[in-house]
Amino acid sequence: MRNINLRIEKILHRQGFFLHDFRTLLRNQIYLLFLAFVIMLLAGFHPAALAFASGTALVTVNFWFLAKGLQSLTRQQEGLMALSLIRFYGRMILTGFILFALIVWSGLPVAALVAGLTTVIINILFWGVFRFHRQKVKEA
Repeated sequence: MRNINLRIEKILHRQGFFLHDFRTLLRNQIYLLFLAFVIMLLAGFHPAALAFASGTALVTVNFWFLAKGLQSLTRQQEGLMALSLIRFYGRMILTGFILFALIVWSGLPVAALVAGLTTVIINILFWGVFRFHRQKVKEA
C-alpha cells in the first residue's frame, strides 16, 4: 500500500501539487473515487450506486481544481484573488448545472448523490483527526 501511495503522490507532484497535505487529501479522495466506481460496478450500475459514484466524481474534480487554485495562491503575487473568485464561482455554476442534469434529466436519487458529494467532507474530517492524533502522539 505504501508503494501505491508513493506512486500516486509522485504523479500528483508532477501535476503541480507541491504541498504534502494537498497531495495526501487528493490521494485519499482518489481512493474514495475508485471505491465508489467499484461499488457501482458491483451493484450493476444500480441508480443509487451510479448516483453515489457520480457525486464522488463531481466532488473529486471540484476538489482537484480547488486544491490547485489554493496552492497557486500561496505561491503567486497579488491580483489572484479576483481570478480565484471567478474560478470558484465558475466551478459552482458548472457544478450546479451538472447536479441539475443528474437530478432532473437523469433522475438519479438525490440522497445517493448527496452521499457521494459528502465523501470529500469525510476525507477532510478523517485527515484532520489522524493528523491531530499523530501530533498528540509525537508530543507524548
